[in-house]
Formats: sequence, C-alpha cells, structure tokens
Amino acid sequence: MIEFFKAGGFPMFVVLFLGLAALIAAGLFAFRPDEGRVGTIRALSTSTGFSVLAAVAADLATVCYTVASNPEFSKSDELHLIVLMGIAESLTPAIMGCTMLALVWMMVAVGHRRLAASGL
Repeated sequence: MIEFFKAGGFPMFVVLFLGLAALIAAGLFAFRPDEGRVGTIRALSTSTGFSVLAAVAADLATVCYTVASNPEFSKSDELHLIVLMGIAESLTPAIMGCTMLALVWMMVAVGHRRLAASGL
C-alpha cells in the first residue's frame, strides 16, 4: 500500500486530505442525518474530484518530462514499457480518489435512507 501511495507522488497527499475530509463529513451524515450537511459533502466531493484530475495531470506531466529529458529513457528499446509504467503510476491518484468518493456517496445513501426512515 505504501508503494501504491508513493507511486502517485506528492499530489496523493492532497487527494488523501480532501478525500478524508469528505469521508468524515459523509460519516457524520450517515450517523446523524441532517439535510443541511449534504452541501458540504458535495463541495468536498467536488474538491476531491478536481484534486484527482490535477494529480493525474501532474503525474502524467512528470512522466512525459522525465522520459523526454532523459536520453537513457528516450533512446531505450523499452521506451514503451517505461511509458506504460509511468502511466500506471500516474493513475494511482484516480484509483484512490475515486474509491474514496464511492465510499463517501455510499455513506450519503445510508444517511438518506436513515433520514427517510425517521420521517424528517
């Protein structure tokens, strides 16, 4: 798991921070449903989604720059494998962020279900 996190680089910290904030907000909504909290969850989810896009873009840009500026990589017979590995590492923020967002909205669904059951 640590290698997975390290593969995404520094942007993973931004995705993690915003994703955890959204998860906490969604968890509070699931346990104590209040329709007023949904706006905060939407805002945190949107921020998490944009951080995922920025993280993947930053990681892909790093791969492109590193491969192009390193003659050993750019002239290698295994260039395609180097680029594929870079793309795979660049997608780790999307995997983590989207998983967190899926959990957030699952908890929101639980909160809505509890809200409907309480008749409020």
